[in-house]
Amino acid sequence: MSYVIRNTLVLGTILLLVVLIGGYYRGIYQVSKEKKIDQETRAVEAELQRTALLIEQLNVTSKEVNDIVARWTRRAKDIPEVDYSSGTYAYLNRIIDWSGFLKLDMVYLGSTQMRDYGYNTYSLKGEALFQNFYRFLWYIENGRRLYKVRSISLRGIEVREKEDVETQYLVAFDMELRAYYTSLKGLATAENAPTVVPAFLSFNPFIPLITTEIPPNTRDLVEVDRSELRAVIPGKAFVADQKGRIVTLEEGDEVYLGYVTRIDPEKGAVEFMLNKGGIIERAELRIPFHTTNK
Repeated sequence: MSYVIRNTLVLGTILLLVVLIGGYYRGIYQVSKEKKIDQETRAVEAELQRTALLIEQLNVTSKEVNDIVARWTRRAKDIPEVDYSSGTYAYLNRIIDWSGFLKLDMVYLGSTQMRDYGYNTYSLKGEALFQNFYRFLWYIENGRRLYKVRSISLRGIEVREKEDVETQYLVAFDMELRAYYTSLKGLATAENAPTVVPAFLSFNPFIPLITTEIPPNTRDLVEVDRSELRAVIPGKAFVADQKGRIVTLEEGDEVYLGYVTRIDPEKGAVEFMLNKGGIIERAELRIPFHTTNK
């Protein structure tokens, strides 16, 4: 073999190796590496997008936390760890001192326990001048302790006890009140509770548009509108009158502005016929029955 042919073969072999190696590097190795780099690039871009989403979620969560902290510092209600009937009665008495005179009877109805909180239920009955009752109810709703009025019934009554005294227009009320307590710590005292003052109302919606001058109750008879039926037996009814006295009534007995027409032991009711300034009305007293789920 001549020297020229041998060199040609060597150079051809080297060129072929270079072509094969270059083709493998460019066609296989670099393509695989480019795919890997592209996958890594996509992963980085996805992480960057996820980071932006996390930052947005962090901003939203931080805003919610700041709002909760602000509401916590501005809270105006005390929620004790336990509610006692004596404590609620004392609290309501303080409210009466702020509101003005108000006749009040409080009865404990029962307790309801939830997971982290509970409430005691009370029945409140009484009567008062409208302004006094309005302030009393306002302080219950806006005072420091967390109380909620579950239900309420109101009616206007006219009272005139003496000839030389003007007729008074009172509000008789019957409400169900819930006093809340909680097992969570730190809610018993609201540090930043504001001082609350009820607005003055000059209008009394319980004054009738047509007033009747009724005779005063000079004989201190039972006033049906201000009394409560306590017990009924055949032929007799036992009534707590406007002064808290237990009075025994029979059919035909006289009461203020009228008389007893019927005593019904089965229904626990007593019916009356009343003459309010020429307007004849039928009135009824029933024994209050309370059912409470404990």
